[in-house]
Amino acid sequence: MNDRNGTAPRDRAAPNELLRVLRRIEGAMTALAALAIFAMAAFICYGVIARNVLNISVSDETVIVGELMIAALVLPLARVAAERGFIVVELMTHRFAMRHRIALSALTVLVGLMAALPIAYAGLIAFQGAWSSGSFYFGVLNWPEWPGKLAFLAGYVLFTLRLLVLLVADLRDPPGTGAGAA
Repeated sequence: MNDRNGTAPRDRAAPNELLRVLRRIEGAMTALAALAIFAMAAFICYGVIARNVLNISVSDETVIVGELMIAALVLPLARVAAERGFIVVELMTHRFAMRHRIALSALTVLVGLMAALPIAYAGLIAFQGAWSSGSFYFGVLNWPEWPGKLAFLAGYVLFTLRLLVLLVADLRDPPGTGAGAA
């Protein structure tokens, strides 16, 4: 079916239930990101109308929009990885031998893991700090810091998990061999 997103025949070789759950979670995260974009747009429109037409200010507008922006950007990362939606330069790689393309695919995922793991760890530390201290943003609403940090952490943990699934799939059944992918 699809070639690299966890829905291909390789699913049969990998634990089907794990991949099915992972795909559902990725879909839910993507839906939450879309909802965050909608909420952000609605809140910005409300803020513009409130300031310019009704002549009232909107409390903590930048904080709320900033928190929604984190959700919109980070939550769908795993889905992008599942679809191999990475920015790639294929100008020359399609001319490489299959073994080199396999090595490049695995290297892509390894580099992604090397970048995502420290970011996920930093997200964990930030979330723990915000949760344990009860930190909040300065403003009228005293918006808590932990929801945005939790969204960031959840997005990166799921992204890292998806990269691990892709790496195992690439090493077990290399891309381009016709057997599909996880």
